[in-house]
Amino acid sequence: MARFVGDYHTHSNYSDGKATIDEIITAAKRRGLREVAITDHGPRNLVGGLKSPEKLLEVAREIQDINETLEDFKVLSGVEANIIGERGQIDVPPEIYEKLDLLIIGLHPLVLADSLGNFWNLVLKNQARQLLKIGNSQVANFNTKTLAEACIKHQPFAISHPGLGMPIDISEVARVCAQNGVAYEINCGHLFQTPGELKVAAREGVDFVINSDAHFTETVGNLEPGLDLAMKAGIDKGKIKNLLN
Repeated sequence: MARFVGDYHTHSNYSDGKATIDEIITAAKRRGLREVAITDHGPRNLVGGLKSPEKLLEVAREIQDINETLEDFKVLSGVEANIIGERGQIDVPPEIYEKLDLLIIGLHPLVLADSLGNFWNLVLKNQARQLLKIGNSQVANFNTKTLAEACIKHQPFAISHPGLGMPIDISEVARVCAQNGVAYEINCGHLFQTPGELKVAAREGVDFVINSDAHFTETVGNLEPGLDLAMKAGIDKGKIKNLLN
């Protein structure tokens, strides 16, 4: 059976997760992982974001204290930042995320954008594509541009659930990720991706990371479904960053 080094996308009860950091650690150990990252939502996520960017530093200090008590296991401090503007602006400033172990960036359908124009394009158009009879290509072009710009500007470890509820040009996003050393996430929390879509991304030479996007202890480290998808897509195991061969 394949073994994974770590799960690098989990949510604690500091945002919209239902478990404490200690409970997430216990669950990750139970799965045989060596690492787990706590990546709570940035503050402009309208569903369950942290109260402020500065809260991330408090969580990071807690994680540092926890790590001092652990043997043969590591907890990483991180954030799943929200894109809030057309030029790749995110809701966590560099002076904050550079002090964390991990930055993940994602498009989310319910965020407080940095302007009315960006709220219209990022939130309302994505929410009401069919109702407003807006073509998917128009919306996807905007989504793709913002995600690509964020990858170039911030150089995150990975992008989260690319294309979930917000259409993108998979090939273009994967190409930019590959050029900037950004991992393309295979998301086990939603399992919305298809082998065909992953094949398109793989053709661009991108590295992948398989994450749980866990909000409950039961799904922390549940990465095998993502591996099944990757194998159906014919992805080389050597291109999966958190897989032990």
